[in-house]
Amino acid sequence: MAAVKSVRTALRVFETVAARQPVGLSELSRTLDVPKASVQRALRTLADAGWLRHDVTRPGLWVVTARFSVLADTDPTVITAREAARPRLDELRRHLDVPTGLFVLDGDRMVLVAGPEEPETLRPLEETLGPLPVHLSAAGRAILARLPAETRDEIMARVLPADADPDLARRVHDGIARVDDDGFAVAIGEYQTDLTVVAAPVVDAAGVPVAAVAAMADHLLDADATAAFGAAVRQAATAVSRALRSMPLAPTPPG
Repeated sequence: MAAVKSVRTALRVFETVAARQPVGLSELSRTLDVPKASVQRALRTLADAGWLRHDVTRPGLWVVTARFSVLADTDPTVITAREAARPRLDELRRHLDVPTGLFVLDGDRMVLVAGPEEPETLRPLEETLGPLPVHLSAAGRAILARLPAETRDEIMARVLPADADPDLARRVHDGIARVDDDGFAVAIGEYQTDLTVVAAPVVDAAGVPVAAVAAMADHLLDADATAAFGAAVRQAATAVSRALRSMPLAPTPPG
């Protein structure tokens, strides 16, 4: 059990360094709520394995080594979408005064790839509730609405089998249909009871969904507020889609 905990700590340290680099020991300990000694051991282990190193100009801070870039086979479209989304997410956050994020589909779950508090926005919830299922996510529903019907049906058959709660199935299907009508999806208390999420799809030049822009409110939204959030999120997603189509794709890491 101790070994498993150490591995989890090391992974959390690595992810946080990747998101916040360059970053120091104190900030890592504070952000992760892990004792400095444990964080220091994880840093040393990752450094010895070649995944982290000290920043060249600021030796007290840590950064990810080039090894990760060489080995990771990240979809270049996702990388480009993330870069296109960052300024729009900041604008949306300031406009709505709630956390915002860019989500991508990873199998049957959603992953936060950009946002003002990435990746800490979801991690505490994921540790308690597990990964964010695509069908409980507004971002997931926004993406599902834009997927080819065959692909969407395959995913839905896995996450909502025939014996699934009929009320949940109705909410999910209605949520997906809403994207066609309104251009955005809404999830109210689905993943976390006090969380309302509004999301809109980001699509490439062929109309294929790459990601979804989402705004996350820690309270219920009335109809007028939902419509306002939806319009703002839809506008941001449209801007990201437009920027994505005009940006050269990030190079695929060599394999």
